Amino acid sequence: MANFTQLHVSNKSQESQQQISNKDQAAKELARQKVLFGSTLFAVTALSGVFLLITNGCSKGPAKVASQNPPVSVAPNVPPTPAGSSVVVPEETKPGRKHVVQKKAPTATFADPINGISFRYPKTYVLKTGNEPSLDLAGMGPLQMNFTQAGGSTVAAVELPKNSYPGTNFSSAFFGVSVNPELSETECSQFAFPITLHPENEPGTPSKAKIGGHEFSMVEESNSDKSAKDPNMKYYHRYENGNCYEFTMGVSTMASTRDDVKPVNHQQVFKKLEQIMATVKIEEAVVPEVAKQTPHPVVEGGKE
Repeated sequence: MANFTQLHVSNKSQESQQQISNKDQAAKELARQKVLFGSTLFAVTALSGVFLLITNGCSKGPAKVASQNPPVSVAPNVPPTPAGSSVVVPEETKPGRKHVVQKKAPTATFADPINGISFRYPKTYVLKTGNEPSLDLAGMGPLQMNFTQAGGSTVAAVELPKNSYPGTNFSSAFFGVSVNPELSETECSQFAFPITLHPENEPGTPSKAKIGGHEFSMVEESNSDKSAKDPNMKYYHRYENGNCYEFTMGVSTMASTRDDVKPVNHQQVFKKLEQIMATVKIEEAVVPEVAKQTPHPVVEGGKE
């Protein structure tokens, strides 16, 4: 009996020790978990603080830089220019330069369907038709035709205004058109009074000239002074559609002893006359039966 009691007491003491040991382990585990939780909380708090410092520093950085640097003007957004296109610079960026638009002078068109000839000329010029060029042309007397055979007739003539070259000895200038249906192509290339000023040609030999895409036989003449370097008259012949066409250009000057009057540039005047000649169109002439019903001549775009 005593042995059983002692065994029972011994078992109870072992159970008590086991409970005490379990409690100690639980306490140690709880303490370890608290330490781990505290470490984790500290680490999270530290990281949050660092993140807040970085965020606050970034937000204040640009403001600090902006306060130190002066404001910079921003150019307007200009769309890119396509390749191959020209860049237009505003006029205000070009000091001292003015854009001048040159307007072409209004022109009128003269057309003679019977002789198959037409040309354009500035409206400020004076057009003469019929017998007018044969009476007096630009104060130079009647227009003289330079055909080798009779049968020619004057179609029309245009005079430049007398004030075309102020301050010079310019008096007048004209462009005239004549036609002769009685000449052959060989005869059309010749002139009644050929006086050439080109030294490379023999005296009296016509030259070749090309104006407005057409080739002409040409001679030059100086009526007033045989030793003059610049001609006063030019004659051009062209054979087409069975007709010989003659185009005459003349420049007239006046004598002056005044120092403020300069000699006119003959070449410049002839260039103006050649601009009219460059517009000449030669077409097949109207047959006589149809010519009776065709107005002769026709002027389009003349002065109103």
